Amino acid sequence: MDRRAILKYTAYVTGYAITAPLTSAFLSGCKAEPAAPDFIPSYLSENTYLNLKAVVNTMLPTTSTPGAVEIGVPEFMDLVLDKYTEEKDRLKMVGGFETWLTTVQESPESPYHTLTAEKQLQLLHTLDQEAIAIAESLEGQDLDEEELEDKQPWWLDLKSLAINGYFASEQVGTNVLAYDPVPGPYQGCIPLSDVGKAWSL
Repeated sequence: MDRRAILKYTAYVTGYAITAPLTSAFLSGCKAEPAAPDFIPSYLSENTYLNLKAVVNTMLPTTSTPGAVEIGVPEFMDLVLDKYTEEKDRLKMVGGFETWLTTVQESPESPYHTLTAEKQLQLLHTLDQEAIAIAESLEGQDLDEEELEDKQPWWLDLKSLAINGYFASEQVGTNVLAYDPVPGPYQGCIPLSDVGKAWSL
C-alpha cells in the first residue's frame, strides 16, 4: 500500500462521520503539530495510541517528505476523536480498531506496534483490501446516506482522518504542497505540466 493507493480510495470516506468533525476541528484552528515527548492521549488508551502511531507510520512514513508521526498526526487524531467526533462515530472507529488489534496480535506480549515493519505492512494491506472490497460492494446497493455511513468500514473512516490530518498540517501545506499566501494574477488556461505540485488549501 503506497501513498497513491491511499489517496485513490479516500473518495470512499467523504461521509458525515469524518467531514463534520474535521470541519469543526479545522474551523477551531486544530491542526497536526509535533507533540511534546510526554504527550498523553486524551481519548485513546495508551496501548491503542501506541498501535495507532505504528499504523499511521506504516501508512505515511518518513521518506523525501515528512512522515505522519513526526508532524503529529496521531496526536491530531486523538484530539479530533475526543473533542469533535460524535460518540457513535468514535465508538465505531476506535472499537473497530481495537477489535482488529486483538485479532492480529500474535500473542498478548506482541501487539501490532512491536511487530516488524514488514509484518505491520502485510497486516495493514490485508485490512485495507478487505475494507475497500466492502466499500465497493456498497456502491451497487440502494442505501440512503445514513445507511451507507453505518455500513461503511471503520478502517476507511480512520484512514481518512489520518490522511486529512496529514495534508492539513502546516508543515505539509507549506513545504510539500504548493503554497502561495499572496497569489498572483488569475491564469485560467495553463499547461498541466506547468502546475507542478498539488496546491495547499
